[in-house]
Amino acid sequence: MACANNMTEHFPALPYPWQKDEWQRLNRHIDEGQLPHALMLSGPPGVGKFHLAGALAQRLLCQAPQQGTACGKCHSCGLLKAHTHPDLTVLQPEEPGKAVKIDAIRELTRSLGNTAQQGGYKVVVLEPAEAMNVNAANALLKTLEEPADNTLLILVSHSPSAVLPTIRSRCQIRPLPLPAASRVLEWLTPLVSGSGLEAGELLDRARGAPLTALGLLDGDRLEQRRQREQDFLKLCDQKLTAMQLADNWQKGDVGEAIEWLLGWLYDLARWQTGVGVAALDALPAHVQQTLTRIPPALLHRYLEKLLAVKRQWLSGANPNKQLLLEELLLDWGVVLRQAMRAA
Repeated sequence: MACANNMTEHFPALPYPWQKDEWQRLNRHIDEGQLPHALMLSGPPGVGKFHLAGALAQRLLCQAPQQGTACGKCHSCGLLKAHTHPDLTVLQPEEPGKAVKIDAIRELTRSLGNTAQQGGYKVVVLEPAEAMNVNAANALLKTLEEPADNTLLILVSHSPSAVLPTIRSRCQIRPLPLPAASRVLEWLTPLVSGSGLEAGELLDRARGAPLTALGLLDGDRLEQRRQREQDFLKLCDQKLTAMQLADNWQKGDVGEAIEWLLGWLYDLARWQTGVGVAALDALPAHVQQTLTRIPPALLHRYLEKLLAVKRQWLSGANPNKQLLLEELLLDWGVVLRQAMRAA
């Protein structure tokens, strides 16, 4: 179990521009004493849910907040800056893609039974909530059912449907969807100045997720994403086999590859209904024709399978990466063959 780690790049943390409305609502709940004991910040990866959780934790633990944010000067803020605040717990898997273990939840439950050492709130941030297996989630239920005073649990979830319904029902769910592209571009454009890259391309590659777009500036991540898309389109065009692509993908971040494929398939579903998607509009005509012929019901079934694979991956069950990807991509090949037979 991690304590107050570096949740935000700057201190005190401020909400991103597209989070200001939600931030005002949270502050209003604090001022009116209406803050629930458990929040679930839900939405797609890359919209800043963890950042918002960190800003809220700072705001609650600060001893003299100013204009709705942590002051950055009090003793409590000093502890937060040093990542040593005793009343903030950040609980994450030991490694990305692994499960949050039941022992960590039990330790958390015991610690929440103690009085806040700084005399104010105790705050827990659990991210991602779907990384809890059934045993860990059940261990957390008692805390959610019998919350201590001045305690806030913030669950951050990319896939709230993958969290036990008994957990979800005890949280106030605050959706954080993809923000409007115009609002993101105002924020992103100055940040990419001098990089030689266009903010619009980065945002398109990130499918509208602001922080994912910004992250593509790091190292060769943009090139990796371009390569992933090119290789998948080669699979669609029968220029690369499922086995070859699975071998390529298992060498990288499998969770990121699954998330990318989910986004690509959602784009495909929209594109089939007539919504313009630049990456798909630019495909060769024969590939477009094949993708157009995929029956929506079949695409929906494949999406369901992919979501099940994602849940399996997030569960920390340690599946064989190569076999998991091979099965997933071979099944996509079946979908394409059925589409081509429909011609």
